[in-house]
Order: sequence, then structure tokens, then C-alpha cells
Amino acid sequence: MARKSYSLDPVLLKDLVEAKAALARHGIVIIRGLETDLEPAIMAEVKDSMASSPRRLAQLKDEELDRYAESMRKAAMGSAHELKDLYTRLLAKLGTEFLGELVKELDGIDQLFKWERISRSVKPVNDLLESKGFRPIELAGPEDVSDAFKVELVEKWEAAFIRFKLLADQVAEEIKRQEDEEAKSVPAAESKKGRKKV
Repeated sequence: MARKSYSLDPVLLKDLVEAKAALARHGIVIIRGLETDLEPAIMAEVKDSMASSPRRLAQLKDEELDRYAESMRKAAMGSAHELKDLYTRLLAKLGTEFLGELVKELDGIDQLFKWERISRSVKPVNDLLESKGFRPIELAGPEDVSDAFKVELVEKWEAAFIRFKLLADQVAEEIKRQEDEEAKSVPAAESKKGRKKV
């Protein structure tokens, strides 16, 4: 997180480590929610969509319907898996030792850990639904995945992220200040060495 040569407030560093651990914990719970609850939530909406068009549904033969339903289930699972992989990569970035680089990426990480990104996971399924004339589906909010998922994403993750970012910014600013001071002192020392006696 910080190099040994930096003189940083140990209380601030302790708070930062704890905040990072809390953020990672909530991120892991979100990933587990995507693994277990997103695909069933999407498929529940798919059933509603198909049931709302009984005539189109009746046009599908049993075998064709089975293949069609299976293709949508695979598309829903693929979306959930894609999000899981994305979020796993983002959480891995929290483990970097280079805090300055991490701070630059935090806003992007936070934007991806948003419902707006998760709700787009229905697109592959919607493409399949529309190909047969069924209405597209929509997950209106994280509660459509589960109530527990909503709490983790909207309440716990957001609060943990705000705390971690605040502390990370403070530590990164202090590191930069010390680096700037060190950079100023080096040329001064070199110029003294370079002077010749007359």
C-alpha cells in the first residue's frame, strides 16, 4: 500500500486497511448474489414475458420451446458469469500496492458496481425474446434480484466505497506530498556537489 520510506500516520493506514477489507467483503457478497440469484431473476421475467403472449407461445412446438428456453437460460447464465468475472477483476485491483494508480481507477470501479451496469445483463436474453416476437424484459431494480442483494449493492457497498475512497485519497495525497518534497531536495543536493572551487 505504501512504501516503507514514507512517514504515514499509522492510524490512517490502519483505517485504510480496514476500509479496504470491508469493501472487498461487500464486493464478494455482491458477486455471490450475482452467481446465485441473477439468472433465476432473469428467467422469472422471461416466463412472464412469454406467458403474456399466449398465441406466440402456442406457435412453438414442445421441442422447439425446450431448446428456446434452454438458449435463454444459457444467455442469462452467461450474463451472470460475465458480471462475476468483471467484478472479480475489479476487486483484485483493490489489492494493488500502488495506491496512486488505484486512486485513479476508483471512480471507474464504482461506476461499474452500479445497478445501471447490472441491469444491462438482460440484453442477450432480450435479443432472443424479440427474435420470436416476445416483449423484452427489464429488471427494475436490485430488489428484483433479491432484497439482500439490494442491501449489499445500494447500502453497504456504497457506504464502504465512500469511506475507502476518502481514506485512499488522503494517503495518496500524503505520499505525493512527500515525493514532491524529496524531488525538490534532490536537485538542491546535486547542485551543491557540482560546484567547483575557484
